[in-house]
Amino acid sequence: MKSAWSLALYGSVFVSVSALGASSDSDFTGRWEVTTSYPGSSYVAGLDLSTDKEKVTGRSGWLVPDWAVFYYNGTWENRTLHLKITYKDGSDIGEITVKSARGTLSGTGTIHGIAVTLVGQRPAPRPTSPTVHTFEPHIYYRSFSGANPPALHIFPGDTVRTKTVDAGGDDEHDVPRSLPQNPQTGPFYIEAAMPGDTIAVHFNKIRLNRDTASQSRGELSPRVLPPGYKQEAPKDWSSIWKLDRVQGTATPDKPSDKLKNFKVKLIPMLGCVGVAPYWNLSNASADLGQYGGNMDYNQIVEGTTLYLPVYQAGALLTVGDGHALQEDGEITGNGLETSMDVEFTVDLLPSQLLDQPWAENDEYIMVSGIGGSLGEALQIATAGLSNWLKSYYQLNSAEVATVLASSIHYDIATVVDPRVHVVAKIKKEALSQIPKPDKPSDMFCQAWWGCKID
Repeated sequence: MKSAWSLALYGSVFVSVSALGASSDSDFTGRWEVTTSYPGSSYVAGLDLSTDKEKVTGRSGWLVPDWAVFYYNGTWENRTLHLKITYKDGSDIGEITVKSARGTLSGTGTIHGIAVTLVGQRPAPRPTSPTVHTFEPHIYYRSFSGANPPALHIFPGDTVRTKTVDAGGDDEHDVPRSLPQNPQTGPFYIEAAMPGDTIAVHFNKIRLNRDTASQSRGELSPRVLPPGYKQEAPKDWSSIWKLDRVQGTATPDKPSDKLKNFKVKLIPMLGCVGVAPYWNLSNASADLGQYGGNMDYNQIVEGTTLYLPVYQAGALLTVGDGHALQEDGEITGNGLETSMDVEFTVDLLPSQLLDQPWAENDEYIMVSGIGGSLGEALQIATAGLSNWLKSYYQLNSAEVATVLASSIHYDIATVVDPRVHVVAKIKKEALSQIPKPDKPSDMFCQAWWGCKID
C-alpha cells in the first residue's frame, strides 16, 4: 500500500520509463542503458546526459565496478561526445568518446587507465498501463546474486502476486520445493532500474497460506546470552506452532502443562527481501547487508514500503523467509517460519541512492544499520538516518542532532544472523514540523566512509 506520505514526498522523482526513452536518435539527452566492456568482463549501468548548446553534463552509476557514482563534463561536435569522467569531488576517473546513431550509443575510452568500449540503448518503453503479474515460482535460489537469471521482467508501477516457501523449503502444502536456507522467490528484473538508483517495494499483501509454522525454540541462541550460560532443553520439545488464521493467533504444539494456555498474536512478515549485491558479489540467503537480504525485521509487513539500493542492472529483487511472527532480535534463531502469499508493487527512484535499506509505514521512517556487532550496526543506522535527513530535508549537522536527540528510536531487528541488524527510526509526526524541499539532494553514501551530497 502506497502511503499518502510517499506520494507527497517522492511524487516528483518517480520517473516514467517511456519519458526517459522519448529522445530522438540523434539526441544524446536523457537516460541510456550502457554496457561497458573491459578486459575480463562487462557491466551494465544507466547513463543520464543533459545538453546545453555545446556543453554536456551527466551522471551515471559506476560504468565498471567502482566505489562511487560517476559524473561527466564535456562537449559534442558533429554528433560525437567528448566526456571527462570524475567522481563527485572532481577526482579524475577517465574519459570517453561516444556517438549516437539510430537509437544506439557507442564509444570507446579509458577508465582508471584501462581501455573500455561502450554500447548503449534507450530503456525499454513502458506499457501504457501498469500490469498485474501472477507469478508461480518453480525454482528458488538460495543466494542474493546477479548470476541468478531473472524469473520475470517487470516495469516500475507493476504489481506482482506470488508465493514464498518457508525457510526450510516447504510450500503451503508442507511439500518440499527447495533445499533449506531461506529459498527466495524471484529474481524480478525491474526495467530501467540501474546502479545508483533506488527501488521502492510497496507490500500490498503478506498473508499466511497454511496452518502451521516451525521454530527452533528449545533454547535461546548463545549469541544473546553470556558465555557459559547453561540451558537444558527437553528432548521431546516440539518446534511446531499451530496457526489460527481466523483468530489471528498461534499456539505451541504439544505445550507443557504450564504453557497450555499460552498464545501469541500473529503479525505476518518477510524475513528476506533483497537485491543483487554491490559489484558482482554473491551472498548466501542467510546473509544480509546494504542490499537487504536476510534482514529479519519485524516491520517488513503488509502496508510497509521498503527502499533498496540498486547495485546491478534490473536490481534483481527477491523475497522469501516468511514469519507468522518474529519478535525483536530473533533470539532463538528463527521466527515462526512458514510459507506466504505475497503481493507487492515496485516503483523506481532514479539517481537516488542512500546505499542502505530504509523503509516507511504510516507512522515511521526507518533506516537499517547492518554491521558486525551491535555497536557497529547502531552507528551505521544512526549515520543512515542522519544522511536521510540531510538529503530529504536538507538539514545541516546541528539541525540533525537537534531533531534526532529528541526524536530517534531504535529497534533491534536480529542479532543471530551472520551480521547484526539495528534500525534507527523517526516518527512522521516529528518530521511534519520541518519544511520539505521540492526534491531530495543528490546523494551517494557508503556507511563506512561517509556521505556525499550536492
